[in-house]
Amino acid sequence: MPRRHRSARERGGPPEPLERPHGIAPEWASTHDATVRAVAGERTKTYRCPGCQQEIRPGVAHLVVVEAEDVESRRHWHTPCWGRELRRRGHSI
Repeated sequence: MPRRHRSARERGGPPEPLERPHGIAPEWASTHDATVRAVAGERTKTYRCPGCQQEIRPGVAHLVVVEAEDVESRRHWHTPCWGRELRRRGHSI
């Protein structure tokens, strides 16, 4: 007989949140030489991802990265593109 997953009501507790709070980047995304912040998809501006050179359209969640050596330059990255950039730089994810 197949196993049945019990709902939160049946377990007697509140459901677990599915998403991180807005503004908190995944742990793997942060480094000592960059500040990383998650941006929800409610922005209305289009950005260009430096990792793939494609547009990050309004409504798409992504990461904002500020490099420690150049705090004036803030870059908007697709989450997978930032992961590839970290691996390219030798960071373990």
